[in-house]
Amino acid sequence: MRKVYLFMMLSLDGYFEGPNHDISWHKVDEEFNSFAAGQLRKADLFIYGRRTYRLMEEYWPKAADDPNMSKDNTEIANMINNTKKLVISRTLASVKESGNWKNVELAREFDPDEIRRLKEMPGKEIWVGGSNLAVSFVENGLIDEFRFIVNPVFIGKGTPLFQGLNAKLDLELIETRKFKSGNVLLTYRPAKGR
Repeated sequence: MRKVYLFMMLSLDGYFEGPNHDISWHKVDEEFNSFAAGQLRKADLFIYGRRTYRLMEEYWPKAADDPNMSKDNTEIANMINNTKKLVISRTLASVKESGNWKNVELAREFDPDEIRRLKEMPGKEIWVGGSNLAVSFVENGLIDEFRFIVNPVFIGKGTPLFQGLNAKLDLELIETRKFKSGNVLLTYRPAKGR
């Protein structure tokens, strides 16, 4: 069975983005990019909500053609651009492939049974992107592992992770990793007996 992973950057005060979707505070360096590329190689399906999808679609196709990108960032761009992407949105009229941006499909509704069916199919990891969408996955018990990169910064205000979550979920810490930047990876899975 394939596993579903949530991978999110966080500030120390619990925000995944600042006001106006600002993520300029993310501490990204060569060590982190190498780590991220290794993580992405394990996935063959990304599931995005509308907002995360639009951010990814705006940035990564251009990044793949940028001659100033590092080798790791170019590899990341190519993986994101070419890996299958499922966008779950009631408001997007359509999604489309263009240039570097490939393998995109739109679903109008979040369907937990469809996600369970995808987990049963052969393949690599499934990654979920987007805080609002992640809430639906958490509430339906569909995330197998949470990978949080905590950045050593307080941003004061923004969008909290899992805003609107109405369920309690006990987690078990299974791995930590410290980066030279001061970022810390905290990896959790749902606690047994949940």
